[in-house]
Amino acid sequence: MLNEDTERALRESEGLLKRLDRVHKFSDKYQLTPSRESIRLAEAMQILADGLPQIDSPQNQDQLLQSELKRRLHGESAYLNQQLSGRLYDFDTVIDILGIPREDIDSLGPWLEQNKEKTQEAIERLFHARDIEGYELPLSRDIPSVRRQVEEFAGAHIQRYHKTLGKFLQGLTKVGEYLRDINAFPTTEARSYFNSLNNNLVLGISAICFSKEDGTLHVREKELIRLYGHEGMGHALNFAVTRSNGLPYFLTKDSALTEATVESVAQFYERVLMEDLKKSPGTQKQLGIEHKFADIYQETKDAEQLEAYKRRIFQYGIVVLGDKSLGNPNDPEVLRKKMDMLYRVAIDRSGVAVWVQKHRYESFDSEGNLNPDLVGELRYCAQPVDRALEEFSRRGINYDEKGRNTIDSTFLKGLWTPIGFVNNAKLKAQSK
Repeated sequence: MLNEDTERALRESEGLLKRLDRVHKFSDKYQLTPSRESIRLAEAMQILADGLPQIDSPQNQDQLLQSELKRRLHGESAYLNQQLSGRLYDFDTVIDILGIPREDIDSLGPWLEQNKEKTQEAIERLFHARDIEGYELPLSRDIPSVRRQVEEFAGAHIQRYHKTLGKFLQGLTKVGEYLRDINAFPTTEARSYFNSLNNNLVLGISAICFSKEDGTLHVREKELIRLYGHEGMGHALNFAVTRSNGLPYFLTKDSALTEATVESVAQFYERVLMEDLKKSPGTQKQLGIEHKFADIYQETKDAEQLEAYKRRIFQYGIVVLGDKSLGNPNDPEVLRKKMDMLYRVAIDRSGVAVWVQKHRYESFDSEGNLNPDLVGELRYCAQPVDRALEEFSRRGINYDEKGRNTIDSTFLKGLWTPIGFVNNAKLKAQSK
């Protein structure tokens, strides 16, 4: 049972967040923000946030919800004010608004230094292991007959994977049962996604299919497995489990403040699904990939390393660009200093100077602050899943047969800020 103050705050926050949702929908439709309503709303959210206690280390469910609600309302109010005010915002203010853990930002440089050689080795293996792209031709979807054939081909494989992997996961974890409520379809759009309004898991045809020179169609099994882990196990199950558990309203609404956690969870389940398949030759056989799974697995691990490196060097580049302590962003000496910092961790040095020069004029305001939208990309460097796993591990709960149900139900229940996600995992671990 929650105490009376918490219940009251949750009720008030639900009304405020529904008003915020209406503001966003209006802005999307008319490309204008209802400024008067937004100002009133931002003030109301901040007042409610200020009335909640500051709890850095919650010790029970009441404190957890109050601390996360305060964090969320403060962030939503500040984010709305940023959009309305027209003021200039510095790097640290944007980081604070979005609730990006500073430790994750500070870890970018060291990670790149430690993983530079490992990434080089992964690149070498990928280069020598298979032919790259030359014999994977793009799909001729501009031809109606080919488009129909491709859509049927992709749809059949997606359905087979959805049925097989859904049944497989139901046998591994209790949350797998929610996959029964999810439908899977192909899309001609470039981006795969999960639509939470209709429970549709939609996978991009161009990402998972290609043709060869003889006109035959083929599937990129590695990419289909990755996307199913990311969009299906990650996003789809996250929304399905969240909606079915009677959570407070604010934990069921996605936001710029929860995107980092949502993506961290989805990336985690990409890796989980591949490891699950490695342990199940029977499922490999059902999917028809048992004879080549070893190659799929090795390519996946190498590609993961490469993608992690590419994400982090982009994020580290933002940190370097946004560091005002280095000096005037237009000073040639400062530019050289920034390029040298990136050269130290770059595998491909050819794009460093171009990237730094590109942002020299277009991404800084008159006070030398980096563009807030670019700084906002750092929310994807947050690593709440890794820290949450450490909290479980301290209590002897590991991601294995014994601990998996506990961890899965914790990770997939609710839409949290990175800090709230770790606090919730810590309390769950302590309660076991």
